[in-house]
Amino acid sequence: MNPFTKTFLFFFKFYRFSTIAVIFLLILAGLAEAIGIAAFLPFFQIILEGKDNIEHIPEGRIRDFLSATGITLNFTTVALFIVTAITVKAAILWLAMRRVSHTVAMISADLRWRLMKALLCANWRFFTDHTLGASLNAVVMETFRSSMTFVSLTRFFSHVIQFLVYATGAFLLSWQVFLGGICTGTFLVFSLWGLVRIARKAGVQQTNIAKTMLSRMADMLQGIKPLRAMALEGKFFDLLSKDSKGLEKAQFDQLSSAQAMRIFHEPLMVIAALAGLFLAITYADLTSSELALMTVLFIRLLTGMNNAQGEYQRLMSQESALCSLMDSIEKTEKAADNWPGHGKIPSKIEKITIQNACFSHGDKTILSNVRLTFDVRQMTALIGTSGSGKTTILDLLSGFYMPDTGAILINNQPLDQLDLNRWRHAIGFVPQEVFLFNDSILENILMSRSELSEKDAWKALAAAGGREFVEALPQGLHAPVGENGRLLSGGQRQRIAIARAIIHKPQILLLDEATSALDPETEKILLKTLKRLARNMAVIFISHNTTVLDYADKVYKIKDGQVEEQTS
Repeated sequence: MNPFTKTFLFFFKFYRFSTIAVIFLLILAGLAEAIGIAAFLPFFQIILEGKDNIEHIPEGRIRDFLSATGITLNFTTVALFIVTAITVKAAILWLAMRRVSHTVAMISADLRWRLMKALLCANWRFFTDHTLGASLNAVVMETFRSSMTFVSLTRFFSHVIQFLVYATGAFLLSWQVFLGGICTGTFLVFSLWGLVRIARKAGVQQTNIAKTMLSRMADMLQGIKPLRAMALEGKFFDLLSKDSKGLEKAQFDQLSSAQAMRIFHEPLMVIAALAGLFLAITYADLTSSELALMTVLFIRLLTGMNNAQGEYQRLMSQESALCSLMDSIEKTEKAADNWPGHGKIPSKIEKITIQNACFSHGDKTILSNVRLTFDVRQMTALIGTSGSGKTTILDLLSGFYMPDTGAILINNQPLDQLDLNRWRHAIGFVPQEVFLFNDSILENILMSRSELSEKDAWKALAAAGGREFVEALPQGLHAPVGENGRLLSGGQRQRIAIARAIIHKPQILLLDEATSALDPETEKILLKTLKRLARNMAVIFISHNTTVLDYADKVYKIKDGQVEEQTS
């Protein structure tokens, strides 16, 4: 399907009212302009030929209207009529552009909201295969460029309607000159069509390079510390420089093609106008006033064609962003969690059982016939080397994956028959790499949960063993943590993460290598805290460190996807 048709059908499908309303207003503006043009003939007759009465107006509705109303045909009345028609046209166009502005803002917001919602609802496999930079580019850059295609589309229609108005006027005066103008304008369009192709190709390049560049930027910023520690930032800079040069060339091609169209159009239009004037003088039997009007019509007709082509060129340079964004949205929406269950979660969870569970990533077996039992008011540790399958067990318990075979039972109810969102409300989760927003301690604990208060945050910090260090800070709970918590120590970040996980009083607390970045003394203190928390909830703790054996009520060793219970 032609890119223009595809773009128009997209907006007509999803923003039908705005599209129809804008086109309707543009048609009204065109009619107002047509009425104004009709008044130019008597205007030129008055100026050039001194004819100032309705007898010189051809038989028809305009003459009948002037006779019925008794309007005197003179310079003042005709000029006033022209000004009124043009003013009405301007007012209608203003209404149309207000609708366009409102629609553009709405399109940008809708596409951004749709993509963000799809990202938040996507299954975990999508995130393991997807790049962060591509999502950032889609949310920030592509939504804006996509919405601007609606501006170019409506402007294109505006110029096309204007062209039709002037073409109709030219045809009514002289079909020979009209035909010459159409042929001349078509020649101009095809002469500059190569610049449209250059702009579209440059637009596609900008879209693709921006994706790659933002993906690399996201990777670099996430790993900036080790990169700089090993003096590898220069290598990444070389890659980014290459992307930047590619983006620079694409932008240059797009802008230079747009400017070239404007520059080359002027001499071509002058040549065409002179050729049209020659045709009018040679082949058309026109009076001086009709010739003056034809000149105006001819120039405006060619200008309309050029402006329409310019907007079409701009549209072609932007539509790649819309195509890319819609492709991202559709792929992300297709990756939504396909969780089958909607059952009620038990009000009081007593036992969680993983029963004969097997799980694979592609051809790689991660877990094989795993059997585990987790009891409330116990701290259960999963130990093993990296890659043994420990984290996969937490992912299964969190509903990120479902086992290929076997089942996960909650009080003997299959987890896949329960409502996933309500199940996750019963979970507190602390990841291996704690992420903190660049905000206050309080906001990092509350996480926009309006039903929770500052008092709840203090209680959660006390339970997590972090109240003392927060009270010692000059700003207390309102102290900033810095970007990703860089103003705090590793142990302090862990305490905040635990407080965040338990503030809503979950029945299950999952921790993935929560002590991996801590020194032995801090690790022991944190394990004591977890032991204390296990009095009121099931604590399931992952570690590759055997230190947990001294604190856990139950220990499972995971090795090559197999599970063995450890005894003290």
